[in-house]
Amino acid sequence: MSTLRLLFLALISLPALAAEAPIPLDPATGMKIANDWELVRNHCVICHSSQTFLRQRATEANWTSVLEWMQKHGGLWKLDPEVEKKIIKYLAANYGPGPAGNYRRAPISATLMPPNPYATEARLEAEARQKQGIVQPPAGK
Repeated sequence: MSTLRLLFLALISLPALAAEAPIPLDPATGMKIANDWELVRNHCVICHSSQTFLRQRATEANWTSVLEWMQKHGGLWKLDPEVEKKIIKYLAANYGPGPAGNYRRAPISATLMPPNPYATEARLEAEARQKQGIVQPPAGK
């Protein structure tokens, strides 16, 4: 009887174990490898470290605000609406709100975000891919 009980408990816990499987991370950026992660990398990590958003948690509305601020004040080119939508969806799904202890700090207003002067390896890689014709340059560049 106890063997049958153990087998039953093992079977009902399988879906929970499968759901907790970690999402693989990109070794270069630490980004979660999920739908459209490369699109986010190619547009966001060109100007600043991925740590800028990996340590943040925000709602879809907040990520939209950040992206709009980056386009208006941060030097980010105007994005195609479909690309913008995919970036926001990726960020909200993978770096959305979570437990209170999940924040590096409380989310700040997008208008307070400072410019990041550092070039990154991802930016250099993206520029090389653009020169090779593998990736289209961003609109307006």
